[in-house]
Amino acid sequence: MSLQRILMAGSGGQGIALLGRFIATVAMKTTPCLTFFPSYGAEVRGGTSNCQVILSDHEIPSPLADEFEVMLLMNQPSLERFLPRLTADGIAVINSSLCEIGAAPCHVMVAASEMADHLGDVRAANFVMLGAWLARRPLLSPADVEEGLQSFFRAKPRAAEINAQAFRAGLAANRSPWSRGHPPAGLIGL
Repeated sequence: MSLQRILMAGSGGQGIALLGRFIATVAMKTTPCLTFFPSYGAEVRGGTSNCQVILSDHEIPSPLADEFEVMLLMNQPSLERFLPRLTADGIAVINSSLCEIGAAPCHVMVAASEMADHLGDVRAANFVMLGAWLARRPLLSPADVEEGLQSFFRAKPRAAEINAQAFRAGLAANRSPWSRGHPPAGLIGL
């Protein structure tokens, strides 16, 4: 693995720091060097939030990056603020439920908030985004993520299950009707 600088950004309450901490925790099994750096706005819930995770085979000189190979962008203000910092070969997973932007080869549009809402908890949109990213750039194995969910949320089995469902939905997102803006038949009424 080469250096992978990952940015997650959205508003407070969307589980940005939680997702960053989760990625770092799971990556510890297979990645020799990593950093986790959360950042919050003045307000936690509803304010701005972003988190940087850097994964590398070599020592990381700084926990803060100026540009990123991977972005998970949960809302429009985050998209507008951070997308210009995507590397030329980077990938931006964008929550199309809350963001509007034209198509580009580096954009992966996922209706993450809608998908999570159909699963029963909009707060799981962050794990939909994780699945959509790892379906395209498998830096973490799905098995390690699923195992990590059980461990990370061991005191909250319902949270582990809904986040696992959201992760699986994200893995399959662009192979499903969600990529065309419609929920798959099996998700309606869940």
